[in-house]
Amino acid sequence: MAVTDFFVGEIATELLKMMVQISTKSCLCKTTAAQIANSIQQLLPIIEEIKYSGVELPAHRQFQLDRFSETLRKGIEISEKALQCGRLNIYRNLRLARKMEKLEKDISRFMNGIFPAHILADVHHTRFEITERFDRLEGVLLERRLESMKIRAGDS
Repeated sequence: MAVTDFFVGEIATELLKMMVQISTKSCLCKTTAAQIANSIQQLLPIIEEIKYSGVELPAHRQFQLDRFSETLRKGIEISEKALQCGRLNIYRNLRLARKMEKLEKDISRFMNGIFPAHILADVHHTRFEITERFDRLEGVLLERRLESMKIRAGDS
């Protein structure tokens, strides 16, 4: 009998922990949705500006930015649904909370992994272009010096 009571007590404790976790997610769904919507609305214009800046990007980088901006748009839709959902609709709130958690993971994965690689590639391209321009400028200056030296040598 004592063993059964022990197992029943453990099961009841685990069920209570799960209920608290579910109700916490459900209650915090609206505040999380508002925070995510605010963050996305600040981030989306920057990504759109990068996409349509007029600088031609390689196809794989353009595809990554397109996919990320689509993820952000879906995030806005999910957060709007969560904000409109009633508090008593626990199942829907929980489902939307899980979608928002997945969305946060996707955004952080892009911002912490792929986005710095984009920045590094842009810095590398800029450095290469600047080096090319300086090389051309040095060539022009060297030619002018040689021409001035020829003119001086011809005057003597």
